[in-house]
Amino acid sequence: MNHTRTVLPGLEVTLVAHKDEIHSLLLATLEATKSESLAVRTPLRIALVIDKSGSMGGDKLEITKAAVAQFIRTLAPEDRVAVVAYDDQVDVLCGLEAPTEALAHRVEHLRTGGSTNLYGGWVTGAKIVGNGGRVILLSDGMANVGRLTDAQSLSKHALISFENYGVTTTTIGVGRDYDEGLMAGMAQAGGGAHYFAHTAESITEAFDQERYSASAVVLERLTIKCNGVDEQLGHFWGGETKKRVFEVKDLSSLDFKIHYLNKETGQQVSDSVTLPVAFGHSDEATLELLLRQASKAEGEMLSVRNPNAATQMKERLRGIVLNILAHPKSDEPMVAGVISRLKASIARLEVLERNYIEEEAMLHRKRSMQTSFNMRERAKGFSSFEDEKDMVRETAMAYSQKIANERLEFAIPALELAPLDSWIQWRAIPIEVTDNLITVAMEDSRKGFLISEIERATNRRVQAVFTTRSVEEILRDFRTQRTLFS
Repeated sequence: MNHTRTVLPGLEVTLVAHKDEIHSLLLATLEATKSESLAVRTPLRIALVIDKSGSMGGDKLEITKAAVAQFIRTLAPEDRVAVVAYDDQVDVLCGLEAPTEALAHRVEHLRTGGSTNLYGGWVTGAKIVGNGGRVILLSDGMANVGRLTDAQSLSKHALISFENYGVTTTTIGVGRDYDEGLMAGMAQAGGGAHYFAHTAESITEAFDQERYSASAVVLERLTIKCNGVDEQLGHFWGGETKKRVFEVKDLSSLDFKIHYLNKETGQQVSDSVTLPVAFGHSDEATLELLLRQASKAEGEMLSVRNPNAATQMKERLRGIVLNILAHPKSDEPMVAGVISRLKASIARLEVLERNYIEEEAMLHRKRSMQTSFNMRERAKGFSSFEDEKDMVRETAMAYSQKIANERLEFAIPALELAPLDSWIQWRAIPIEVTDNLITVAMEDSRKGFLISEIERATNRRVQAVFTTRSVEEILRDFRTQRTLFS
C-alpha cells in the first residue's frame, strides 16, 4: 500500500509514496479539520507597525491610517492591540490594550516624518505582543536607519522570534520602492503572510485579508521533520489544506513526525504518523514537485539585477513550464493558473533581457516574490493586480473550506438576526445558524472586515466558507428570497 491516512487532533494527514525512474517521493497532504468550537473565541494579540517615513506622504499614509483604524474597530473588546509608528524614531501609540475608538482616532491623526527605522518598529511590536502574538509590519521603502537594515539579518531575527517566541510576522509592502527581499523574507521566516500592495488602495485589501487570518488560525507553527530535516508549514486556518513533497530513498527507515500547537485546545502535538509500506505511482506527487520548483524559482528572482540574470531565470522558468505542460494534470484549472503566471513572468523577463530598466526589474521581483508566496500558501494567496485576482481566489478556494452548490440553501432563521437587505448588501448567504455561530457562504471567504461587520450586526460568531457561485448567482438567489419572504 503506497498511501496512508492518519487523524491527529485537529489535523488529517495523508501520505502517498511515489517512485519512478528519476524520483522517489513522499507527498504529504495536511488538512486542518473544521473547528467544533468556533463560538469559543481565543483573544488576539496584535501589533500594528506602521511606516510613517517621509515617502509615505499623500494617499499611502491616508489609506493606511484608514485601514488600520478600521482594523482596530473590528476587534473584540477582549482582544489586545498595540500600535507602533516609525520613521527614524519609534513611537508607541499604545502598548497591548483593549481596542478603543480613541485609539482609532489617534491612528487617524498620524503625520509623516523622516527616515525608515524598520527594525526598530518591528522589534518594538514583537516585544510588546510576546509569545503567540502577531506583528503586521507595513513599509513602502528601504530600512535605512536603525540597528539592522539588511534583509538577511532582519529575516534571521523574524525567524528567531517565530521559532523561539511564537511571534508571527506578516508584511505589507506598498508601492514599488520597498525592499522586496527584506519584506518577503521577513514574512517567510516569521511564519506570516506577505502582501505586495502595488497601489495605495490595495493596502486596505491586505489589511482586510489579514484581519480574517488573525481570527481563522486553528493550528500554529506546524513543522514536519522528515529524516532529520525540518519543514516549517506555519499556521493553518480551519479547513485549510497544504501539500509538501519530500525526496526519500526508502520507506523502511523513514523518520516522519509532525509538531504543532492545537490552538483550540492549547495542546502541543508531537506525533508520528502511519507511513506507506511500499512505493506506487502518484501524479499528485510529481505535480507537487514541479510546483515546488516553480515556487522556488520565483522566490529566487531577487537575483535578476542585469540582462544576463534575466536570461538565466527566463530559461529556468521555461524548463519548468515545459515539464508542467507535459504532466498529466496540466489541464486542471489550478495548474493552468500556475502556467499562466509563469508565462507572464517569462514575458517580463524577456523584456528585461532586451532592455534592462531597474525600475521594471524591481516591479518584476516584487511580483515574483508574491507569486512564490502564493504557490506555497495557496489558501492565503493575494494579488493587487486585477488580471490575477480571479486566479488567486480560485486557487485559494481549492485549498480552503468550501460549500458544494447543491447544499447552498438560505437559512431562514438568519432573517431574525439581520434583514434580507443586509444579507444582499453583504453578498453573504447564511446557510446554518446556531445559538452562537452562523456559517455563511461567500464568493471570497477571506473578507475579515465584512465578517466582523456581520458578527457585530448578528451578535454571532461567523464561519465563512467559499462558494463556487458567482456574485450574479448569489444576488439572484437573494432576490428570489426577497420575493418569498416579503
